[in-house]
Amino acid sequence: MKIDRRAVVAGAARGALIAGLAIVAAQAVRSLTNADANLGLYLVLLGGLVAGGQRAGRRRPESPLTHGALAGLGAYVVVLVVVTAVRLAVGRPLADPVSFVFNGLMAASAGILGGYLAQRNPPRQA
Repeated sequence: MKIDRRAVVAGAARGALIAGLAIVAAQAVRSLTNADANLGLYLVLLGGLVAGGQRAGRRRPESPLTHGALAGLGAYVVVLVVVTAVRLAVGRPLADPVSFVFNGLMAASAGILGGYLAQRNPPRQA
C-alpha cells in the first residue's frame, strides 16, 4: 500500500483548521468569562479531526482508515507544535508528556473514525 501524501495533507489541513479554531474559542471563553469550556470544545476539536480523517479517506477509498489515521495524527502534530511554541513564548509550562501521547492516540482514533465514515458513506456520483 502506498500512502498518498496529498490526501493526508488535505485531511490534516482540515483537521488542524477546525482544531485550531476550537482551541482559540476555548481560550477566548476562558479569558472573557472565567468559565471552562474545555470539554465541549475538545469534542469540537475531535470532530474536526474526524472531518479531516474523512476527507483523507474519501481521497483514498482503497485505504481510508490508514489515510484517516495519518491525517488525524498529522493535524495533531501541527497543532501541538503551534501550541507548544505559544506556551513557551508566553512563559507557561508545557503539559505532561503523557497527555501528548494520549491526545495523539485520540487524534489517530478520530482520524480512523473519519476514514471509516468515508468508507461507509462514499461520495455520490452525479
